Amino acid sequence: MVFVNLIQVHGHGMMMDPVNRSSAWKKHFPVPPNFNDNELFCGGFATQYEKNNGNCGECGDDWSLPRPRPNENGGIYGTGLIVKKYTEGFHIQIQINLTASHLGHFEFSICPLSNPKELETDECFAKYPVQLADGSYKYNIERYQAEIHLIEAILPQGLICEHCVLRWHYRTANSWGICEDGSATIGCGNQEIFRSCSDIAITK
Repeated sequence: MVFVNLIQVHGHGMMMDPVNRSSAWKKHFPVPPNFNDNELFCGGFATQYEKNNGNCGECGDDWSLPRPRPNENGGIYGTGLIVKKYTEGFHIQIQINLTASHLGHFEFSICPLSNPKELETDECFAKYPVQLADGSYKYNIERYQAEIHLIEAILPQGLICEHCVLRWHYRTANSWGICEDGSATIGCGNQEIFRSCSDIAITK
């Protein structure tokens, strides 16, 4: 019999360009400050996987909180303030600040909102994945180092919105877990998740 010690080591990070809702105060936008803006990790590993069966709030909050959760549209930090405007189909640069790297990968997606009270959903984000300039949809983190990542991405053709939500999704890969083949190693099984949501507009 093999006993596996499942450990989790917390990473930290956030999307800073376009700046996410919890960090917008750092760029002098008139919004409430969140001094824990690098900890939008679904309430923490134990909360996500032991309490919430792996579920995570659309923008990184504890899934069990009532909607709108703090970082969602209409929540404490989801004021609806547009922090950046882009042009449809253009190449853009996204900045992610990792204050503690734990490998894994980033993905980006967009959810257009049709009214000030509409809530983001995972289904909405799934409709508009953001392609990276190299043609892929995943940006891999290959070293343990706190650093700023500048990522070239392409906005979806045909997507125009007065209010869209750009989401950063970071699946880390440095927790020990069980792989699909039954073996155990770093990066398999449940991993810590981070998310950031930013309010943007996309025009023709």
